[in-house]
Amino acid sequence: ITVQDIVDRAVINRSTFYRHYLDKDDLLTKYMDEVTALTSEDDNKDLNYVMPEKEVPSGLVKLLKHIQTFSAFYRVMLSANGHPVVTDRLRRNAENRYRFALARPGVVPNSSDTPLDMRLTYVSCAGIGAILWWVENNIPCTAEELAAWLGELVTASLGFSLRRPTLPVKSTQSNS
Repeated sequence: ITVQDIVDRAVINRSTFYRHYLDKDDLLTKYMDEVTALTSEDDNKDLNYVMPEKEVPSGLVKLLKHIQTFSAFYRVMLSANGHPVVTDRLRRNAENRYRFALARPGVVPNSSDTPLDMRLTYVSCAGIGAILWWVENNIPCTAEELAAWLGELVTASLGFSLRRPTLPVKSTQSNS
């Protein structure tokens, strides 16, 4: 795709395109920044909320619904012939999302000798693979179902539990 293809499709002049973007990569980078911003507000809401074990983060569901809406774009961009900016931005977004999840109240980390950064890279790349599977197979499940499955896989791979830690039960009897 050339800049001319883009401006023709958008029905704008090349000068208008270059007033806003340096080149195609800049356009794609800014688009992916907007996609990240689309879900960051939901991430901030989820920070102080301890989710029930089976609930999935609303930011992830919102991201998956966006990908579902533009599945033809993501099918191409996440494929072997796609653009590395898209994959890199989604991977970094996922790593940040998982770091965010690990910082939430109620997350109980399990001990592991595997470096956390390596585990985060592993699960974020695997998540992109799962999203590619989803769009290549014509969205065989809902965004909520995929988010739940990703949550199960991530939890197992990162080695943490989203369950609240067990707290001692307070006695209701008073000591007299």
